[in-house]
Amino acid sequence: MTADLELHHRVSQFLFHEARLLDEQRWEEWNALFAEGGEYWAPATPGQPDPVNHVSLIYENDLLRKVRIARFKSPAAPSLHPFPRTAHLVSNVMIGRSEGNDLSVNSRFLMVEYRRDNQRSFAGAYTHDLIDEGDSFLIRRKKADLINCEGPLESSSVWF
Repeated sequence: MTADLELHHRVSQFLFHEARLLDEQRWEEWNALFAEGGEYWAPATPGQPDPVNHVSLIYENDLLRKVRIARFKSPAAPSLHPFPRTAHLVSNVMIGRSEGNDLSVNSRFLMVEYRRDNQRSFAGAYTHDLIDEGDSFLIRRKKADLINCEGPLESSSVWF
């Protein structure tokens, strides 16, 4: 039981750290949490089977995350000025399966975005496929299932 609690604590702290990096706009540090070939995916419909054969709200690999980060930093992107401020809340962390160094972790999230006197909320479920590196984790895939993914959504410049 102690080992299970320790693992749960380590995983929870990792997810909280990831959320903080996003909120503090520490993009390179956040991107470094991904394993080589790691993916970020936000499906466009509930139960969407994969991001390759179906349209997604967001589907990014290593290259596309780097392109987005470069755009965030570019003064030639006036649509991002002022840059949105966010608060990501992560809760209900549950470790689903564990095989060797691979973990599947489910949690719930609420992300509030504020920009130009407008505040929006996004909520849903995360699934993180993690690689346990001993002292930390790497993200193999992060999936953000928005509760209203199939509804009308204004685009968000930031990651859920």
